[in-house]
Amino acid sequence: MLSRENCNQNREQVRYEVHLGGDQGLPSTKTFWYHLLTSFLGDVGVVWQSERDTPSIVSVVLPRTDIATADRIRANHPNAAERSHTKLKETCDKIATFLEGTRVDFSMRCVEIDRCRGFQKRVLLETMRIPWGRVTSYGALAEAIHAPGAARAVGSALAQNPFPLIIPCHRVVKSDGHAGQFGGGREMKKALLSLEGVEIDDRGRIGPAFFR
Repeated sequence: MLSRENCNQNREQVRYEVHLGGDQGLPSTKTFWYHLLTSFLGDVGVVWQSERDTPSIVSVVLPRTDIATADRIRANHPNAAERSHTKLKETCDKIATFLEGTRVDFSMRCVEIDRCRGFQKRVLLETMRIPWGRVTSYGALAEAIHAPGAARAVGSALAQNPFPLIIPCHRVVKSDGHAGQFGGGREMKKALLSLEGVEIDDRGRIGPAFFR
């Protein structure tokens, strides 16, 4: 039989999960453009829109082996065209530099973080605080945003992260050191962590020295 405390935690879990924000993956009638970055992972897509010549990034699309990145973007935004913008060059260059294995610090200046709301936005902003070469657990991240016991909801929020790489959700792992899930796949998550110097042992675990 569940205790009153467990019931309360379950209700909190549901409340967190139903308030995950964003409309990621839904087709849109707005005008979008995208820029492709070639990397060791494959083509990474930066999707953006512009208002009064002020561009903003609406998503970062990681590569998959079964479908081209550009095709994935056009599936959600059928009228999207490939185009770069000088005001996004700094962010795109930082993504490329990051994927070459060099530490960079991303800012949210050109990112439409307000597409995410409530609990998810809190999770993503806290994830931005995880430094290069370090990891934290889903549970610890929940604690950091004053939502103890919401590790599962944190995982759900990160699974819908529209801005992977810029918001480093690959740095959030299981408490036992296993990598856990990732939008680009578990092997990509491990590759990104290795790129930052995080060591994964023969059992597939990250040692405590790499936890922040």
